[in-house]
Amino acid sequence: MNSNIDSKFKKLAICLSIFAVLVIGRILFLQTNASAVELKETIGKAYEYTTLSVSSERGNIYDREGYLLAGNSISYTISLKLQASNTHGEFIANYLAPILGIDREKIIQAAETPYVENEAVEVPLTNFATKEQVDKIELAKKSLNARNTNSFESKTRVFENLNAVVYYPNIYRYYPDGDLASNIIGFYPYLNPASGASFGIEQYYDDILSGETIQKKFSLDPNVPESIPDLPKGASIALTIDRKVQKLVEEQVKLAVEQQKAKSGTIIIANPKNGEILAMATYPRINLNHYWESATTFTRENKFNPAVMQPYEVGSVFKVITLAIGIDSGVIKPETVFNDTGTFNVMGIDIYNWDRGAWGPQTMIGCMQHSLNTCLSWIAEQITAPVFYDYLRKFHLDKPTGIELALEDYYPILQPGDEGWTEISLPTNSFGQGLMTTPIQMIQAVSAIANDGIMMKPHIVKAIYYNDHTEVIQPEVVGRPISAETAHTVTDMLETSLEVEASDALLDGVKIAGKTGTGEIAKEGYGYVLNVTNASFVGWGPTDDPQFIAYVWLQEPLISIWGSEVSAPLFSDVMNEIMPYLHIPYDRQRACLNSKTCPTEVPKNEYY
Repeated sequence: MNSNIDSKFKKLAICLSIFAVLVIGRILFLQTNASAVELKETIGKAYEYTTLSVSSERGNIYDREGYLLAGNSISYTISLKLQASNTHGEFIANYLAPILGIDREKIIQAAETPYVENEAVEVPLTNFATKEQVDKIELAKKSLNARNTNSFESKTRVFENLNAVVYYPNIYRYYPDGDLASNIIGFYPYLNPASGASFGIEQYYDDILSGETIQKKFSLDPNVPESIPDLPKGASIALTIDRKVQKLVEEQVKLAVEQQKAKSGTIIIANPKNGEILAMATYPRINLNHYWESATTFTRENKFNPAVMQPYEVGSVFKVITLAIGIDSGVIKPETVFNDTGTFNVMGIDIYNWDRGAWGPQTMIGCMQHSLNTCLSWIAEQITAPVFYDYLRKFHLDKPTGIELALEDYYPILQPGDEGWTEISLPTNSFGQGLMTTPIQMIQAVSAIANDGIMMKPHIVKAIYYNDHTEVIQPEVVGRPISAETAHTVTDMLETSLEVEASDALLDGVKIAGKTGTGEIAKEGYGYVLNVTNASFVGWGPTDDPQFIAYVWLQEPLISIWGSEVSAPLFSDVMNEIMPYLHIPYDRQRACLNSKTCPTEVPKNEYY
């Protein structure tokens, strides 16, 4: 009897041993077999991890006072693992739709996307979920899993859950003030970062604003905690603009464009002594958080930032440059008289004044006051072409300014010997026709007249904050196209011209110099047309010690086409509003500061 039992135990032991050997052998086979290893890796890639590009935090952009204009925020990508979500779309949608604010049908459609191994394994629902939304999803998942684990009924039934829902963090660019200074800042396309930054500061300084980018695996298991790697942050940038001033100017230019039914509007305000841009406002603008609207808002004739990207024929504001050249070269003086007959003939072609009128004998101040094309054509003839174009090069009107904004454009100036230049080019160029400049080029050139003949490079960056040091941008002298004496003479002449004219550009309590411009526009196939213009104004002050220079341009205004009626009053409205923010004392205040006794006479316009 015992021998039979021993025999049975021996047989059982042998069977168990053989089974164990087979199991161990199978395990070793699976661990070493190439196909099995590849299958394991494939499953791991498909179901356990996803690899994403992770970039360090992009550098911030601030105004001159430290207000944030462009920064970063953390959001979460919410995705569905298709192998787990298929056939459970409605259940998942019932939970996620109210949390994420996404339409149920969209979630169902995503959840029921056919699962294809190694191809369609995951579908994102949103890239911008908040931490609060993720916490709500996690709470729902835990609640469902606890029910499924603890419920007696779960022993006999399979309950649905949210294990198909996965999430991982990402950094995205955001702009707290929406469209404020959007033309200056540009944008970083957070939905498609591979396409790179576009326009403005974002594109110009993309290499230093960007930090490092690495490839990181994120677990698709919601129970595995994830964190963004600690990478060095990109450099941050402080601009020269003041957020309050920028906002006020933007409001004014938008109002003017809408009232005048213009195609666009641009205003630049700068400090002529150091080249700092205090405001650069354009309209239309876009909310940078909806950067994709740029594709439908801007065109070839209406650029993202016309101040630096859009050369145009500026018209009579250019007469300021011609006047300065005439005075500096010695061919005219303020008291020089020109007898205006209403026409100036070159190569058998008559040049007319803007009103087709004849104004008779006029001093150079009268020529500027009445904006006589004939007079400026005569001045250019006295200057001669070689000298005139040499001065334009000294004013750097033949090249971009180099301001720290992406895609700055310029238009080459045709000179004697160039194809397309003729003898009539000189007189027409003298009053801003037949050549094109940008508003920022005009700011740089005219700043020499406002700054004792010294031309400063315009700059819109005040400082760059690197991880280990700070670079403060220093003012840069780029030329001395005219003498200080010429600069003072031209300023005095244009101050008188505006006052005699009783220009709408005049300010309360501050004497200014300036010039309006109404530039004709050439349309392809038609030449210059009469019913559309570019209305401009350039002005600076206080005239005895200029602290600001401003350039105003409305593109194709329809209510009035004249710079004197459109851009001059806009200049006045803007400067009167922002003067207190610029901390520029009025003439009477400065007279008190610079003398032992204050003026006692009360001005007609009490604004002090």
